[in-house]
Amino acid sequence: MKVVDILDSLNEAAQQNLISIDRKLMSVEAPMWLNINEQRTPIIAPRPSFEKLD
Repeated sequence: MKVVDILDSLNEAAQQNLISIDRKLMSVEAPMWLNINEQRTPIIAPRPSFEKLD
């Protein structure tokens, strides 16, 4: 069975209201390495500069 066949079957079931979607928000504790420290964050791009329009 191919992935395309599975997607087609799911789409067909969804159109017939045979399945439903339930979305819930969950709080997640971010790992320490994911937290951004503004003082240690390197500059990724230079500051933009603008020219005055006449």
